[in-house]
Amino acid sequence: MLAAVATTGEKLKRERRGEGLTQAELAERSGVAQSTIAQIEGGARPNPHPRTLSKLAEALGLRARDLLPDE
Repeated sequence: MLAAVATTGEKLKRERRGEGLTQAELAERSGVAQSTIAQIEGGARPNPHPRTLSKLAEALGLRARDLLPDE
């Protein structure tokens, strides 16, 4: 049986919701546009720029690698 692989978007959404934040609130905290966050979470941007990932992770109290897809 194969284990489900969590994408960057799925991890971002899970962490954001875990912090009780809306996309707009995370956008304000991180300096990343809400539309970009929506695209990442929705899978339209499966490989966000490392700087974007770092900003989002920092705003959530994580390391950027915590948001990378599972291998």
